[in-house]
Amino acid sequence: MALSTPGIPALAGVRFLFFDLDGTLADTTELILATFRDTFAELGIPPRSDEELLSQIGRPLHLQARDIDEGRAREIFDLYRHLYDVNHDALSREFPDVRESLAGLKERGYRLAVVTSKRSRSANGDLAYYRLAEYFEVVVTADDTARHKPDPEPVLKALELLGAPPGEATFIGDSPYDLRCAHAAGVLAGAVEWGPFPREKLEAEKPDYWIARPRDLLTFFPGVSPPHYT
Repeated sequence: MALSTPGIPALAGVRFLFFDLDGTLADTTELILATFRDTFAELGIPPRSDEELLSQIGRPLHLQARDIDEGRAREIFDLYRHLYDVNHDALSREFPDVRESLAGLKERGYRLAVVTSKRSRSANGDLAYYRLAEYFEVVVTADDTARHKPDPEPVLKALELLGAPPGEATFIGDSPYDLRCAHAAGVLAGAVEWGPFPREKLEAEKPDYWIARPRDLLTFFPGVSPPHYT
């Protein structure tokens, strides 16, 4: 008997949950903004507005650095990574109830993965820092694919690694890049409301469902339905 999910029957068949990292599992918005400001100041690069910088969250750093100044992209990339580590502990924050919600989802039989545009070192470092690593079977980073969000390749990679059919998976994130990536990969796209992107930016991507608070994940995903055999 399939488990019911309030208002979204399609989620009853989902067994694989993929999550973005920045802005979804961890509150790194101020960390990212401050690190870019420090990088620009140290390199003498004209500052960008917070709105412009926020609009790029979800894209790999090396692509952002190239867009800022192609001739100094390597310099920007290396200094940003260094300053990110320097600023990390003072400016990064946990979102309330994320850890408890992930623990509950795992206990209910869901198989979890992270799909992020961060490099492996930063992504795995953050998961360890926030004490989230134990909940995820797979972590797909910018090091693992040739193409990146919003291209579907990162989600397709997670599907491959977990042996997951697209119809039994969903990708949950806070940015337009996450939602486009999910739909392009043929999985349901969930939009979280606690990230830095304005709701109207996400509405334009037509997410399949919205999650207001991390603990609401336990309402949307009450447990894995038993498989049906014919």
